[in-house]
Amino acid sequence: MPEFDLPSALTHVYDSLYQLSHPAASDSLVPSFIDTGFEGAVMPMPRASYDVLQGWELIVLGLVLLMVVLNKQLYPRPFRQIFQVPAGASNTNQLLREWSPINSFLGITFIIVYIVVVALFVQKSFVVLSRDVSKYNSFRVFNIVLGFVAGWVLLRFAVLYFFNWLFRTKDTVDRQVAVQLSVSTMCFIAMQPVLWLLLYNPYSAYVWVGIGIFVIAALMRLVLEIIETRVSVKLSSFYIFLYFCTLEIAPGVLLLTAGLRYFSQGSVF
Repeated sequence: MPEFDLPSALTHVYDSLYQLSHPAASDSLVPSFIDTGFEGAVMPMPRASYDVLQGWELIVLGLVLLMVVLNKQLYPRPFRQIFQVPAGASNTNQLLREWSPINSFLGITFIIVYIVVVALFVQKSFVVLSRDVSKYNSFRVFNIVLGFVAGWVLLRFAVLYFFNWLFRTKDTVDRQVAVQLSVSTMCFIAMQPVLWLLLYNPYSAYVWVGIGIFVIAALMRLVLEIIETRVSVKLSSFYIFLYFCTLEIAPGVLLLTAGLRYFSQGSVF
């Protein structure tokens, strides 16, 4: 009786099954990619990025959020009334009967917070759009932009109170101040997520989103101011529109001219 080698037979069967399931590939169809192309060392390429986030900016945004929470807890009713101003002139009447927007802690702190948020966004926009971190991403540049924005906001209030003194229209000016405070508050709250995204992901798309928010806020403020002015002053809508165009354009042109002269010549004058 012939001897039968069981291990050799099992090995032969396994090899046959393996060859059926793994057919040999021709080098003409699948060229070798392991033996060639790795003679030198592979150097990793660093990702093209630049860091615009600094520690003091987190402190600034933290103080902004603290002011919002503090005013909401200390003055819950005035805090709600600020957001109700766009709903109609009756809400503005109720707000002005109970408190003064410009002479209250809530009104003053929210105007300051608005100035800080706008200045921080403008500075970071310079950094992202110019791709020049060393030139614009500093606390000194932030203070310069902060001065320009503060001058723009204070100039607008100065023009309002000048017209109040000139035409004796205190009720109209109070309504416009209430509208500006309301729109400014909603604007800097809407800018919070945009600023956080811009700090951690410095893409130009976030800059244009922020600019869009400011444009919408400016148009919203213009429409509300015209509506509120018509309630207290019996003038044609055309003259009111011209008045607010002057009020909006004059400070903006002065600020833009000063900014262009500073960044192009190094001096405002």
